[in-house]
Amino acid sequence: MYPATTRLIPAYRLIDFIVEAELNSSRFKELIADQSNYFDLVLVEGFHPVVYALAGRFKAPVIGVATFGLMAVHYNTVGNPSHPTLYPDVLFGFHNVEKSLWGKIECVVWSLWSWYHHHYILVPRSQDIAERYFGEGVSYVGAMEASQSMLFINLNPVVYPPKPNVPAIVEMDQMHIKPTKPLPEDLQKVLDEAVEGVVYFSLGSNVKSTNLNEKLRNTIMGALSELPYKVLWKWESDYLPGKPKNVVTRKWFPQQDLLAHRNIRAFFTQGGLQSIEEAVFRGVPLIGMPFMCEQPMNVQSIVDQGIGLGVDPVTVSKEELKNCIIEVAENSKYKKRTEELRDVLYDKPMTGLEKVVWWAEYVIRHNGATHLRNPGADFSWFDYLLVQVVLVVTVIISTIICFLYKVWSYILNKKLNKPI
Repeated sequence: MYPATTRLIPAYRLIDFIVEAELNSSRFKELIADQSNYFDLVLVEGFHPVVYALAGRFKAPVIGVATFGLMAVHYNTVGNPSHPTLYPDVLFGFHNVEKSLWGKIECVVWSLWSWYHHHYILVPRSQDIAERYFGEGVSYVGAMEASQSMLFINLNPVVYPPKPNVPAIVEMDQMHIKPTKPLPEDLQKVLDEAVEGVVYFSLGSNVKSTNLNEKLRNTIMGALSELPYKVLWKWESDYLPGKPKNVVTRKWFPQQDLLAHRNIRAFFTQGGLQSIEEAVFRGVPLIGMPFMCEQPMNVQSIVDQGIGLGVDPVTVSKEELKNCIIEVAENSKYKKRTEELRDVLYDKPMTGLEKVVWWAEYVIRHNGATHLRNPGADFSWFDYLLVQVVLVVTVIISTIICFLYKVWSYILNKKLNKPI
C-alpha cells in the first residue's frame, strides 16, 4: 500500500507553490486588474480551493474541472455521496481495500483525516493566498467552492468503477481521442517491416525516461534487448547509452496513430489515464509500471480488468519485466479482453467532449445550475449521518430493554421468594 497521508501534504505544498507562481505572473495580474474583463463562465482546476476566488472576482458561475479522479472531500462540495471503502480516494493507489477489515479501517480514517485537512488546513491557507492576490475583500474561497455549479471529472471507465453521481457531476472521457491519421513515412516503414510485432514504451509527459536511475534503466534495457520484438521507446534525448539493436528511440511518437497499427503487440506505460484510454480505444493490451499520484491505482485496474500486467519500478527484475511483456504480447486473452472492454465502454450516444460542451452551455444559459445542487451538500456531518436519529433510537431501545429487564427481574425475584 502507498501511504496516502505522507503524499498528500507535500503534494498540496507543491500545488501551493505552483498556484502562487501562476497568481504572481504578470499576465494573471493584468487579467485580475482589468475591470472591463467579463466572462459568462469560469472553469477552474478543482483540486485547489484558491482558484474558486476567480468566480467571485468575475461574478460568473463556476465549474470545477478535474483532470483525474478527485478525493471524497471534493465530491462532498456538491453533495455527492462517496463511500470510503467502495470508492477509495485516488491517492490511496490501490483497489479493493474493502475486502479486508484493516483496509476498511484505513479508508475510513483517511476519509476523516482528508476532510479535516481540507476544511481546517487547506481552505484557511487558500483564503490567505487569495487575500494576498485578490485583495482582502475577496469572497471566502470555501463558500465559492461550495457554490460551484458543476464538477467536470475526467473519469476513465477502465480505471474507475461505476459510481452514483448527483446531476452536478459530469463524467467526461475520450476528451482527447482523435481519429487515426497516417503515420510519418519512416515510422510507417519501421512498423510495417516489424512482422514479428512491436512493443511501444512510453512513460508519458510527466515521467521522463531520461530521468530514470541507472539501475532501473539498465533493468529495462536488459529486458527489452531480449525481446523477440521491435521496441519503440519514447526517449527524451538524442542518445541512449547502450541502446539495444531491436530498440528505436525518438523524443516523440504520434501515440494514438501508432497504437492503431496492426503490428503493435503491447504498450509498456507508466499508467497514466490518457495512455490507458488511448490503448483500450485501440485494443492494445498493457504493461504498467507506476511512479506517482494515481498511477499505482491505474495499474492495479489494468490487472483487475484483465487487460495487462503490472510491475513495481522499485523491485522489478530484468526477467520479471521480460516475462511480463512476453506474456501480454503473446497471450491472446489480454488483447481479447481489451477489445471487449473497448466495445462495451465506448458504446455511448455522445462523446465526453460533446457532453461537456452541452453542459457548459447549459450553465451559461441559466446563469448557473444551483437547481441541480444536492441539498445534502449543505448538511453538517451531524445531520448527514443522522446522529440525532441514531441517538434517539438508541435511547428508546435501551429504555425498552432496561424496562423489560426490570420487569423480568421483578417477576423472577417474586417467584424465587414465594413461600413453598
